[in-house]
Amino acid sequence: MRVRPLIAASILLLSLIGMPVLALVLAAPASAASAAPAAPTMAVGSWGAGAPAATNPAYDSMTAFTGQFILDKDGGATVTETIDYRFGTSTGTHHGIFRNIVVRQDASDAQKQAAGSDNAYRYYAFDLVSVESPTGASTKAQVTDDGASTQVKIGDAKQTVDGTQTYVLTYHLANVMNPFTDHAEFFYNVFKSDSIPKDTVTLTVNGPGGVTQVRCSKGNTDPGEPCDSATPGSPATFSVTNLLGNQDLTIANELPLAGFGDLQPDIRIGGSVLGAGQAKVVTSLALAGGVVIPLAAAGLMATLVATRGRDEWYAGVTPGLTPGTVPSPGGPPSPAGSPDSAAAPVAQPPVVRGRRPEIAVQFNPPPGVQPGMVGTIIDESADTIDVSATVMDLAVRGYLTIEEVQTDSAFSRTDWRLTALQPPAGDLRPYEETVLAGLFSGSGQVLLSELKYKFATTLRLAVSQMYTEVVQRGWFRKSPQRQRAVWQTLGSLLVGAGLISVFALGVLTFGIDRTAGFGLGVPSGVVLGAGLIVGGIIFFVFGRRMASKTAAGSAVLAQSLGFRQYLVTAEADQIKFEEASAIFSRYLPYAIVFGVADRWAGMFQKVAEAAAAAGQPLLMPTWYIYNGAMFPNFTGIADGAGSFATSAGGTFAATASSGSSGGSGFSGGGFSGGGIGGSSSGSW
Repeated sequence: MRVRPLIAASILLLSLIGMPVLALVLAAPASAASAAPAAPTMAVGSWGAGAPAATNPAYDSMTAFTGQFILDKDGGATVTETIDYRFGTSTGTHHGIFRNIVVRQDASDAQKQAAGSDNAYRYYAFDLVSVESPTGASTKAQVTDDGASTQVKIGDAKQTVDGTQTYVLTYHLANVMNPFTDHAEFFYNVFKSDSIPKDTVTLTVNGPGGVTQVRCSKGNTDPGEPCDSATPGSPATFSVTNLLGNQDLTIANELPLAGFGDLQPDIRIGGSVLGAGQAKVVTSLALAGGVVIPLAAAGLMATLVATRGRDEWYAGVTPGLTPGTVPSPGGPPSPAGSPDSAAAPVAQPPVVRGRRPEIAVQFNPPPGVQPGMVGTIIDESADTIDVSATVMDLAVRGYLTIEEVQTDSAFSRTDWRLTALQPPAGDLRPYEETVLAGLFSGSGQVLLSELKYKFATTLRLAVSQMYTEVVQRGWFRKSPQRQRAVWQTLGSLLVGAGLISVFALGVLTFGIDRTAGFGLGVPSGVVLGAGLIVGGIIFFVFGRRMASKTAAGSAVLAQSLGFRQYLVTAEADQIKFEEASAIFSRYLPYAIVFGVADRWAGMFQKVAEAAAAAGQPLLMPTWYIYNGAMFPNFTGIADGAGSFATSAGGTFAATASSGSSGGSGFSGGGFSGGGIGGSSSGSW
């Protein structure tokens, strides 16, 4: 068997230098979609998750959206979107907008049966035609295939925009029509899980023979609320006003079947095929790659971990202190120049990398560092528990209350009611404002269970903003998530290429090895695959250690760990009765992040018992309304708050299925959000 000499030469070069690009060469013939896609990506604006109203200038919104759908006889649609996008005044700087267009969707049962695979999916080929801006905003566009959706990112990172800008986006989607025996349908989700609110939406649909019947619905429950207007014709017209964030918009259009050609949905399963080359060249390169790649990966990662992967620390400075800070009496260090500061800034000490020094007990959390940030600095990861703790911290600070809701049992906690309060004075961090906006989308009260499938967009944005904040605070030079992702993605690519080599080239190269005169007993493709897999594992494992903290970040880490020591070692007789209730509430979110809430609550129960015996009973927290027993106690409240954090984590991360793709919009079945495709929006 022969291959092109260019391919053989490329494999030789990449194998010898031991770089992960070899994985891309081996995997290049693979289909871009080898399996049925996941649910469509749900994108948000810089603040837009669940923004309360389209008329609120503090949040991103669309003052107007006009969509024109021109259906062609081949079953495709040319879409022109005119978007008047208002950038929120409180959402930071902006460079432009993005639109996520669903291009892959789960096939219907009938389509899967016809394809002979349960993994079949429907594909709508996307082609960007043009991007314009009558208001002069940058129309630089980047198109990215994100799996279930294609993202069109419009704008220039070197330019900022504000106010209201108009964007005109034209693109083509193939195979969007659904054929039936006596008619054709364009059953489409204009917006699906889009958190950006819209003042007005105007749509027109036209195609061969005109539209003879229409249906239109907005909302997230089936069948949804009717649109303001929906009229058939040439074209059919639809209009909606005040479409809230995360409200879906679905339209159905019936057209004469005679106006179209042979309408066939594009149903795909996926797969890949790899070739081989000249016997001696391929065998030699495969064997060399199997040895060189893991050695090169080990050498590279060992060097990087030693020089860049270890945390920085201030040399000669007490752990938890930073240059220009001094210890506050009975508490953590205070920034120089603050009211608690008693000394002038000191000279910058040298920075060293190495093992974490011994940590001293801190009696307070790091100043100005909320529980979500503490959780992020501790494990270098912004997790759902950090967002859940943020919700509780906001409740402690007076932004909302959390109330247990009982259902069938007086002793079971199955839900929690969140109620927004008049915001107290004080600034919120961007991620905190995002969480609040996502909790109360258009109302001042919500059950935790009602956020399921609706909060995932907010969660992703809040997590992203938390990573941005740790960089802005100077704790990391780059986002720890991105630092890890680069190397772990590299490792995953190598492992994937190795598996392809083992299974696709293993048998193929066995005969090639014999032709080349190599009688190893193990196919050279397997040797190459094993080397790629080992190299990939090295990148993946050691890539976790590449998210190193700066010396300033390590100081915050030392303070956080010292505060954790206090939470697990504090004794009841150290707490003053008059301060106890406030301290319990303030520190409980931190205790949940640290995983020591049970111990903290147990200690406070002893404080409460001692206070009651002394005739100074403690007041129960008002931010958490406890219904688990007739007489609430600190242990019960902590237990309830811990259950809330666990349940909230699962609820916040839950995402909805993308649904099926072959149904009718006029059959009486599910309608709202039940069409093909969908889109979502945001700013960046």
